[in-house]
Amino acid sequence: MKAPKLRIRPVVVLLAVLAAWLLLTGIVPAAAAPVALIVQGGATILGTIPGPALLVLVLAVGWTLNRKFPPAAVPATTAPASKRPKSKRPAARTA
Repeated sequence: MKAPKLRIRPVVVLLAVLAAWLLLTGIVPAAAAPVALIVQGGATILGTIPGPALLVLVLAVGWTLNRKFPPAAVPATTAPASKRPKSKRPAARTA
């Protein structure tokens, strides 16, 4: 089996160079301010919700997701074992 070759895409290299340039020039801290405000606002909203209400909300979301995607059915233990398929190769001839 061949080992997969590592392929570096030019888009990834260009994005890495752009990110490094933004960090060096100081543009990223100014651009990160709105993101920090959004995170701080989210933390404030979560902080105002009481613990039990947050727990109920998390459990309700988990129950809803589990209901949409139920776990796979457990196979029956009394089912007969599947038979091996016959080989399509012709039988070897012996002299």
